[in-house]
Amino acid sequence: MPFPQRTAALSALITTPAAHAGTPTRQRRTTGPRRAGRMAAVLLVVTTTLSVVVTTTAQPSVALSRIVPSDTVNVDHSYAKTPKMILRSESWSKTTAASMKKTADDAVSTGLADLGWNTVSFDDTWAVRSDCTDWDTSATVVPNCTNGRDTTTGNLIPSPTKYPNGLKDVGDYLHGKGLFFGVYTSGGKYMCDSGGRSAAAPGSYDNFDKDFKYFASVGADYIKLDYCGEPNTTNKCCFTVLDTDLEINAAIESARRAAAAINAVKADADPAKRRSMMLNISAPAYANWKNDTYNTPLYQRLMNSLAPAGHAYRVGGDVGGTSWAGTVGLVDMAEQLRPYSKQGHTLDLDRLYFDDSSLTADNKLGGYAMWAMQNSHMVAMIRNSNNSGAISSTQAALMKKADLIAVGQDALAVAARRVAQGTGYDVFAKPLSNGDYAVAIMNRSATAPVTAATRGSVIGTSAKAFSLTTILGPDVTSIDANGNFSVTVPAGTVAMYRLKVGATATYTGWNFGTDGSNARNATAITDGDAPTAGTWDASGRTLSSDRLAGNAQLPNGTALSVKAGQTVSIGGVDYTWPNTTSGNFDSVKPVGQTIDYQYTGSKVNFLGASGIGEAGGTIRLNYSDGTSSTSTWGFPSWSCASATTYPATVAFKVFGRNDTSGPADAGTGYCLYTRSVPITSGKSLASITLPTAPNVRIFAVKAS
Repeated sequence: MPFPQRTAALSALITTPAAHAGTPTRQRRTTGPRRAGRMAAVLLVVTTTLSVVVTTTAQPSVALSRIVPSDTVNVDHSYAKTPKMILRSESWSKTTAASMKKTADDAVSTGLADLGWNTVSFDDTWAVRSDCTDWDTSATVVPNCTNGRDTTTGNLIPSPTKYPNGLKDVGDYLHGKGLFFGVYTSGGKYMCDSGGRSAAAPGSYDNFDKDFKYFASVGADYIKLDYCGEPNTTNKCCFTVLDTDLEINAAIESARRAAAAINAVKADADPAKRRSMMLNISAPAYANWKNDTYNTPLYQRLMNSLAPAGHAYRVGGDVGGTSWAGTVGLVDMAEQLRPYSKQGHTLDLDRLYFDDSSLTADNKLGGYAMWAMQNSHMVAMIRNSNNSGAISSTQAALMKKADLIAVGQDALAVAARRVAQGTGYDVFAKPLSNGDYAVAIMNRSATAPVTAATRGSVIGTSAKAFSLTTILGPDVTSIDANGNFSVTVPAGTVAMYRLKVGATATYTGWNFGTDGSNARNATAITDGDAPTAGTWDASGRTLSSDRLAGNAQLPNGTALSVKAGQTVSIGGVDYTWPNTTSGNFDSVKPVGQTIDYQYTGSKVNFLGASGIGEAGGTIRLNYSDGTSSTSTWGFPSWSCASATTYPATVAFKVFGRNDTSGPADAGTGYCLYTRSVPITSGKSLASITLPTAPNVRIFAVKAS
């Protein structure tokens, strides 16, 4: 959504949801471009002095995939696994075919396209208005038009002034450059900007099938689905604050229709007309326009139904790009909305303001870093005084941050978690697909630097030693033996690092070390709609969270439900199944590391399997008196094939798994095993050194 032009009259139209409770149908329309703006005060987030607190996020002991609500439709999330990076060519009212082509040219020539900024899009005012007038200064009446649609085909009509050769001309040009084409429509009955006339362009609420087929025919790869012309009002433009059940129901119905249309195009009877298009749904923004109602039952009901229907979700109102406090507020909101973000399901936190002169370069880069950390959709507006679509060298330099982009485009697509807060700063961390962590330390103040201290165990790893590669901000000059480090973060920005643990590192704590961190370094369990947010075998297949919860059984045939965080009792040993969500580290891959494990008993029991054939080696138990013992240790293949070198006892079978396209092999059983290693009598265990067996995954360990 572009930042709207504000007037006092417009801001007066914004009222709190409570003021409208029980008012099912009403008009709340802007009298100027697009949407009512928020007063600047709305953007400010009140912050308090924060005491040093280490927090951990407990996950519910349930399956990791959501059941699709009956009032919605599920789209294929596999072709939009990571957030889109979109170049919006000029302000919504200024975009033309010529500006889009120039933006495309510059995206390629500056190298931005190669870094991931490879979608060029337009926004509102591209289509002829419902009164059949064009967007030129004379509002020329367009022939062969009825109610803003082509009289013959019923399709939306591109502005003859802005797109003289139609949309396919632009789509073909972008595709010829190796880029993607982004388009815009409204999920309501009208688009947003009327340009001062009686009605905006038609929306898609009653025409999703037709409109999405049209978008596919012109080569669209991405659809921004705004939500103006709310069906329960008489508005012929503009937005409605969604704060009643009736309005939320209509927004859900809009998403359901849109998802059905996306699926129909993807499965068209004519192979030549099939197309996969990413869908970004904006309705949640109007249920949370002031970014203060995202924790209400109405909003959460909307999000629960929209999550299956779209690939991305605009979750709040226009932030305006006028203050660092606005960015901080969106970061806080995104932290609360983490459950809706995973591979193929992307939050949209508003566009990045590289083009805005009111923010400092540090402000802009800090927002960029946090959008990457929080798995957010990225939109950068290209804006010039001559509306040319040219990308300035200054803006290109700000955006060309390959290491930062790599975090935002990481295959696990995990939204960062706030792992700690100190006085004036927050620490965020997210696991990455190669076993590293991304770390961001955000200075909440726009005016003063802050010195922040944290440690690896807070970030998520109990490794005693690691390296930090700087992505943004000052270098970390010292990491002590306990993994503590500090950095001074400039005002109004973020310091960002990639944390890498050495292959044979020593870890404190197997399942949970200090602050809840652990020795896990791999992801082998995924959701059916996020199937590549992890990998185990050579083909990228993984255990299915859904199948584990509903289609597992013990060796005697007794049904077993294996859910996140629950106790799984096998052979008299109570194992704790990993309490993680999609894309997070859920298992230990043995690469020669040593893990502290200070217990007494007669044996150590492991729950795991190998993803490729049988695999293992020599495991060493290290004792408190300095001695050690070794054993042959390993696991058979999860395919349940017999093993000669590393036999083990079947713990349970799960029927079905995920391949890179989603649920697969529903009738085939896959085995998890237990294996025990003896503890020398009279010795106290201090640590365990694993062999190098990278095909193995260990999900739980328990001494007995």
